[in-house]
Amino acid sequence: MDKMKNSNLVIMTTAEAKPGKKKIVQKALRDVAKAARAQSGCIEYSVFRSAENPAVTVNVERWASKAERDTFLAGADVKKFASAVSGAFVESPQPTSYEVLDEG
Repeated sequence: MDKMKNSNLVIMTTAEAKPGKKKIVQKALRDVAKAARAQSGCIEYSVFRSAENPAVTVNVERWASKAERDTFLAGADVKKFASAVSGAFVESPQPTSYEVLDEG
């Protein structure tokens, strides 16, 4: 059985900021990413901005376990993020879980 598949949780979230909210959203994303990277169990937390539409961002998270991500999500850093971006997205972001199929 593939160890990477069982020990890593990969989450990708795409979101689009409302007009006039792009800078607020991007600062909040950078702040929560920095906080996540300091957490036990966070393997990667990267934020990307679309080259075609700078209001669109994609977060890529990789955690050692769902439990460690859940602990982070319940913490003060995520509450601060949620407060900062309240009402700032075109649609509510929907994180999607992935399993590693192949990586190099």
